[in-house]
Amino acid sequence: MSVLTGRVPRAFLLPVMLGLGALSLASASAEPAPAPQAEAVPEQLIAAGLPFGFYVGDEQQPTTSRVAKLGSDITFPQGRFDGALQGLSGKVPITGKLAIPVTSSYFVSFRFMPATGTVELIPDGDATGTVEVKTGPTTNCKAVGTNLCGDSDVTSKVFIKLSNVKVDGRTLDVGPDCRTAQSAVVNIKALIPLGFPAPSVRTTSTFSTPGFTGCGVREDLSPLLTGLVSGPGNTLVTNLKLRCVGSGPPPKGCGS
Repeated sequence: MSVLTGRVPRAFLLPVMLGLGALSLASASAEPAPAPQAEAVPEQLIAAGLPFGFYVGDEQQPTTSRVAKLGSDITFPQGRFDGALQGLSGKVPITGKLAIPVTSSYFVSFRFMPATGTVELIPDGDATGTVEVKTGPTTNCKAVGTNLCGDSDVTSKVFIKLSNVKVDGRTLDVGPDCRTAQSAVVNIKALIPLGFPAPSVRTTSTFSTPGFTGCGVREDLSPLLTGLVSGPGNTLVTNLKLRCVGSGPPPKGCGS
């Protein structure tokens, strides 16, 4: 279950740039006004770390994890990824925190038995990775509609926690500490716009869900849940939408 839910990273993610330009004005000769140009980045910000934020999931593509063993999808509410881009030239490091709200899921176990539960994605440290910044209208930035973009390669690690589990309408008391023994590793690679206006970018990742531990109050239910859910081939699909960049005021800046 490429699952990331909960607070973090949810997963993760990504880059961004500061929008500061203005629309060109029509000339005195009454010629038509030129089309808006990509916003420029001040030189003093190129070498500095830039705060940025992305929405994770939108109406067109919410964050959805496919659990391979169950053949079922888990859909999460919109989350956020907030981080820092260390420069806007060449390949630069990126760090960030993924936060995805908890969600309730429904699936069919053993191919006939309905089950429900609450899924939470708990970050295991910050997301980390790199972004290779690209500029200019003739680069592959055209694919995302801006003159500034970045090839991102970001890894987020999250524990998958289960609670409020019911099978065939009956409570399965998994206790308060039922989660994967190790964190699931989700790697996201995407070409991302670093300037406004910024379109949403769809990303797809494949990951493995580790075995569960700490499940069960009266009996150990960890082997049961591991058998039902854990394994390779899970997918995570989401849209990333640039929310803010830089320390300026909202809506384009990430400052308060």
